[in-house]
Order: sequence, then C-alpha cells, then structure tokens
Amino acid sequence: MSFRRVSVAILAIAGVFLLSLAGVRMAFLEQERSAALERAEIGTRELARLLEQYARRTFETADLVSNRVADRVATLGGTAAVASDEGFHHWLRDLSARSTGDYIMVVDEGARPVALSNLFPAPDFDFRDRRWFQAHLAGIDRHVGEAIYSRVTREILFTYSIALRDADGRLSGAVQIAQRLGFFQQQAEASEIGRGAVLGMFDAEGRLLARTGMTTAMVGRTIAGTDLARRNMGSTSGTIRATTVFEPGERIISFRRLPDWPVIVAASVPVDSALAPFRAALIWSGSIVGAVAVALIFLTGLALRLARREERAREDLACANAALRDAATALEQRVAERTRALAAARDQLADSEDRFRAIFNSTFQFIGLLTPDGTMLEVNDTALAFGGVTRAEVVGRKVWETRWFDMGAAAQDRARAAVAAAAAGTPQRYEEVVRGGDRLAAIDFSIRPLRDKDGRITLLVPEGHDLTELKAAEARLREAQKMETLGQLTGGVAHDFNNLLMAVLGNLALLKKRLPDDPRLARLLDGALQGAERGAALTQRLLAFARRQELRPAPVDLPALVRGMADLLERSVSPGVRIETDLPPGLPAAMVDANQLELALLNLAVNGRDAMPDGGVLAVTLGEAQAPSPAAPPGLAPGAYLCLGVRDNGIGMEAATLARAVEPFFTTKGAGRGSGLGLSMVQGLAQQSGGGLVLRSTPGAGTLAEIWLPRANEAAAPPRPPEANALPRMGPRRVLVVDDDPLVAAGTALMLEDLGHGALVAGSAQEAIAIIAQDRAIDLVLTDYAMPGMNGLDLAGLLRRDHPGLKVALATGHAELPAAETSWLPRINKPYGQQDLARLVARLTAA
Repeated sequence: MSFRRVSVAILAIAGVFLLSLAGVRMAFLEQERSAALERAEIGTRELARLLEQYARRTFETADLVSNRVADRVATLGGTAAVASDEGFHHWLRDLSARSTGDYIMVVDEGARPVALSNLFPAPDFDFRDRRWFQAHLAGIDRHVGEAIYSRVTREILFTYSIALRDADGRLSGAVQIAQRLGFFQQQAEASEIGRGAVLGMFDAEGRLLARTGMTTAMVGRTIAGTDLARRNMGSTSGTIRATTVFEPGERIISFRRLPDWPVIVAASVPVDSALAPFRAALIWSGSIVGAVAVALIFLTGLALRLARREERAREDLACANAALRDAATALEQRVAERTRALAAARDQLADSEDRFRAIFNSTFQFIGLLTPDGTMLEVNDTALAFGGVTRAEVVGRKVWETRWFDMGAAAQDRARAAVAAAAAGTPQRYEEVVRGGDRLAAIDFSIRPLRDKDGRITLLVPEGHDLTELKAAEARLREAQKMETLGQLTGGVAHDFNNLLMAVLGNLALLKKRLPDDPRLARLLDGALQGAERGAALTQRLLAFARRQELRPAPVDLPALVRGMADLLERSVSPGVRIETDLPPGLPAAMVDANQLELALLNLAVNGRDAMPDGGVLAVTLGEAQAPSPAAPPGLAPGAYLCLGVRDNGIGMEAATLARAVEPFFTTKGAGRGSGLGLSMVQGLAQQSGGGLVLRSTPGAGTLAEIWLPRANEAAAPPRPPEANALPRMGPRRVLVVDDDPLVAAGTALMLEDLGHGALVAGSAQEAIAIIAQDRAIDLVLTDYAMPGMNGLDLAGLLRRDHPGLKVALATGHAELPAAETSWLPRINKPYGQQDLARLVARLTAA
C-alpha cells in the first residue's frame, strides 16, 4: 500500500475517532446540562411546595389567633377597655409566645396601638398611613400585608390583620400579627439546589411580602408589569426561566398560588448556579478530549512516521490502542459517577418526602388522601388522634365506612355523595357531625380533587376542622343577644308603665284628700293606692333587670345595713327558719344604692324562705374578695370587692333550673307566688353597680347567692334623719308642665293646683317654647325627658341658654342619661307623689 493511501487512511481514522469522541462527549455534556437544570427545577418546585405549606399554615394560624384576640377584645368591652388592661397584655403576650408570630398588636379606630404583646403599655404610634389599615377603612375585613419596616421592632416583617367592627359595621379597630422572615433565610441556606437560592412571597398584585435576604430597599417593590408577572399571574403554579427586578441574570423560578389566600409563593436559583455541576463536567470533558486530541495528533504523526518506517508500525499502533483503552476507561468512570449522582438525587427526594410527611402530620387540620372511588390511602396523625383510631383501621377502607362516619346511613350517604361529586371535578364542603373518640363533634368537612399534568383526577384530599368550640361560642352569643333584647323590651315597658302609674297615683292621692269621711270609700281608695304602689314596685324590678333604674350609689356600711334589716328579715321568713349572720368587723364600705340593696337582700331572703317550706337555716355573710378569681362572676373587672352572701339549706336547684334562674319572668313557684323578677332585679342591681351576681346550688343541699359590690374609696357616711312628711309652706308659683302624655301632664297640673300653685300644660317642647315666649311670669319648667321631636334634656339646655334665670327640672324614669350633660339639671324620678313635687318646687323657687 502506498504511503499516500496509508497516510490518508491514518488521518481518516484519527479524524473519525476524534469526531466520534467529541460527539459522545457533547451528547454526554448535553445530557449533564439537562439533568442539572432538571435537578434545579425539581428542587425549586419542592421548595415552592414547602413554602406554600408554610404560608398556608402561617396565615390560617394568624387568622385563628386574630379572631381569638378579636373575641377577647369584644368580651372586655372594645379597644378602649383593653388599652390600660395589663391582664389583657399578659394574655396577649402568652398567646403570642404560643403562636408563630413575632408580635400581636391591637389598634383603635384611629390606628393607634392600644395593646402590644411584647410591650406594655403600647407605644403611641399612628398607623393610619399603613396600607393594611387603609384596606380596613375601605371595608376589607382581612388583609395580608406587604413587607414593612416595623416602627415597633425595627425589623422587616410581613403582616396579617383583621378588622374589628361594632354592631353597626363601623370600623372600631384592627388586630395585626407580624411575622419575621427567618423561615425564608433558613430554608434558602439549607437548600441543596445551588448557591443563591431565594424564597419569596408576593400578594395577588405582585407586591413583595417577604423574601430571602430582604433589605429595606426592597420594601414596597413589585413585580407587576414585568415579564415574570405576565408569565405567572394567570396560573396557579409553574416553573419558568426569567429575570427578576431583584437580582441580575436569568433564574429558574417555581411559583405556586395559594388557593384560599391572595398570595403567590416562589422559589428560585440562578441558572449559573444550577449549571455549576455541568461546567465542572465541561471542564473535565474538555480536558479528556484535549488529551485525546493531543494523543491522536501525536499518534497520527507517529503513524505517518511509522508508515515510512514499516518496522516501527506495529509499535505505533499498540500505543494508539492503549490510548483508546484509557479513553474508554475514563468514559466508564464518568458513567459510574453519573449513576452515583442519580442515587444521591433519589436520596434527596426521599428526604423531601419525609419533611412533607412531618408537615402533613403536624397540621392541626384533619387531612388525608383518597382514591377517586373513596378508598383511604393516607391520613394524618391529627385525624387519627381525634377519632381514637389507628392508621391500620382506616387505610384501605372506604372513607364512609370508617369510624368517623359511624353515625348512621344518612351520614354515610352524604360522605359517599361528596366523594362522587369531587371525583367528577366539583369540590365539596359541608358541615357534618362525626364521631371523635367517645364524643360527637361538628366538623367543617371538605373534599378537593387533585389533577395530574394531563388534567386527570388522580387523588382526592379530604379535610376537616373541629367546630365544637365555635358552636359553643355562637350559643353563648345568642344567649347574650337574647338577654339584651329582653332587657331593652322590659325597660321600655317599665318606662311606659311608670307614666300610667303617675296618672293613677296622682289622681288617687288628690281624690283621697277630697273624699268625705266615709270609712268604706277610704278602704276602697286605699286598696287602689296599694295596688298602684305595688305596680310601681314592679316597674322598679323591671328597670333593675334592664339596668335602667335610677341609682344613687354611695359608700354603704354593709354590716350596719344588715343589722338594721334584722327585724324586717325576721318578719319576712317563716317561724321555722332561723337567720344566722356572719358580719366581720372592720370591713370597708361598698359603693351601692342602699335602698335598692335592701330590696335585693329582702328578695334573696324571701327566695330562701320559699326554698325551705319545712324550715331551716338562712345564713347572711359578708367578706372581702378580689377579681379576677375562680369564684368571681364572669367578666368582672379586676379590683377589690365586698361579697354579700345569702345561703339556705333548702331544696336547691338542678342544673337546668339554675341556668335560667336569672331570666326575667322565670319562676318555679306556683301561680300567684312569684313574678319571676326577683333574681333578675338582684342581678341588674349588682351589674349596674359595677359588680355581679353568682348563684351556686345543689339539689337537696340548698342555694348560695352572692352579690359582689365594688369597694368604696371612702368610708360610709352616718345615716341621715328621715325627712318630715309635712309639706313646705310657701307662696304660689307658676309652673309649666311639659309632657307628651296628657294623663301625666293633667295629673301633675292638678297636684300643683292642689298645692296652691298655678299650672300650665304643654304637650311638646315646641309648645313649651311658644308658651314661655308669651308668658314671662313662669317660675319653674318641669319637663319630661322622652318626648317626640326635641327631648326634655335638649329643651332644658335651650332654656338655660335663652332664659338663664328660669328654673328647669327634669322628670324621668331613665337611669342611663349622660351624667356629664345632666349634672347641672335637677331631677325628679317617676312615679312621684305630691310631697315630692312640693319639695321640688320649694327647693328650686325658694330664692
């Protein structure tokens, strides 16, 4: 063979070998590059899924904690009530320590903090410029806040807040929970997908909420309008390659949209970082190819030289074969390394699955996995503990055949229908009563379908949330609303009845003075008067229950009051009842209306007598107490109190009767023996005085009633001598009576005329103003409070401004008039008698 043909053959063989080796290496490198990018995409998707679980758990926990704080604020009386409540601050601090938040803050309607979990008292900041508060002002009830630089902690935080609204829907404040960004930094640093990994969270408009390595310069930044936003804002999840406004260079970004919250989470890694293993392989492959190329060039040259020297041809071929074997060995080593890398990736995937399972089992929700036909595949530990079952008892069974739905055919049919609807693509949610261990519980039950990448439904996700505590809270709220409504109705009836009694009592009193000396007529009239006075006492009980009675609280010496009632109490109980008292000396005074407290004590004594038809012991005790304490009435403000107790050893009450004991008109006595207002009046007096009533009873062992009254800041005043019954002597006066009730106005005018005074009558404030403008000789204006149009208080204020020398008095049965506006205005309480009217006229017109 000629040298030319041999050299061409040698060059062809060398070229083919070099091109083949280069092609193999390029194919391997392309595979390595694709694998590196795929590993990065898998890693970012896994981080995005983990971040979604964290975000959803964080916001659900924040929502639960916020609503709990809102309920507490409402229970304590609103944002103003908790501003100086150190007990509420301790409760808020403990709640914040148990939750995942950095701090919990309550602001009032002016966006100023009233309570902060990590600082007492709360700092005086103004948050009206914050987007979250502006959102609540705009009517949004819950708000996921963008990243902020906190004025309180001097840190970058992301927030969640809910609005507090009063009964009319007006904004009365807000509850905000702030979260640190530690999770984003820790998870990014712990990630193995490459250097520069970043976790981020955005709201639905693309505004940054939180991210890894966040700085103050990033606060308020948004991705809206960028290529990244246009490519992901319309999807629920995905993985893309794009640039961001926060870092230079292209990044692999996986994002997920939370289904129940206006939030998008994303995890990303630089493409350069993801391709680091590929670049290392590229350098290594280049080195190998270069080495082989150099060897081939050398061998080719050698082969050409050996072609001229045939005796050295075999040796040159042996060297070439040896180099080829070395290249093959290196290639096998790279394949082995690739196999080990794939095994490591599988191990990482297994670790990620373990982390997901830990999150799955630690959530407070009941959650599981079903096949589309309803077979249970998986269930978390929370649901197992709730049902008192093991995983082996439920996995592999139809969900409606498990112990949770062992409530009869109806519950099982509903579960079976929900599974069928979800498997058809329609999410299901309804409330169901299920069996939780040894108890029954109402749960919020839902089933959602999961689809694969082709849109086929492959799994169903059942979830449940225990509603037991929520149902109990709703029942308590309904009871409170019922009592409030009944109180308003009762107070209104009592007020109208007062006006009727005014007319009856006034006219009967005048009639008694004009009757001839006939004993039979006198007895009839006295019976009518007694009936009307009993009606007046009944209205006082109604007003006491509705907390609208007129009280004159003053420091009262309770031991002296009880001792002063000893004879009355003895006469009020049956001969078989023995009264015992325990009145410790040196007790401080209580702040209460002494007359109303005497009626309350008498009511409790009569109740105790009726509970002991065969006789027994009625014990009256006094002592000091502190609130809060286990024995205190629910919701009592912290402070020092006096406790007046009345105990009998009678028949007692069962739980159902005890629960209704203070309801108005509820009584267990026979017809004609009780109005059902006694305990209602006692409770109304106690609460209106700033205290409360506690009832404890055991069937067959008796009942204890405790009136808690606030301790007075000063000693009780000595008792005043009783006022004389004689009417004061004075000259005639001209009095204008203003009342929209003609019977009341006419009765009052007759009593004034009987006293020797002149009386004018006006049916409204406008008519009274017209009379006063024409008649300047009026000495006193006596006006009712509740009238159509202008009320009596407004009329008094107008007369005080336009006629400063004219005396004005207010006649009313309302106790809830604003003290600051009526402190200057003399009052006479309905129903009043002729003596009360005479003293009022004498006192105001004596000068």
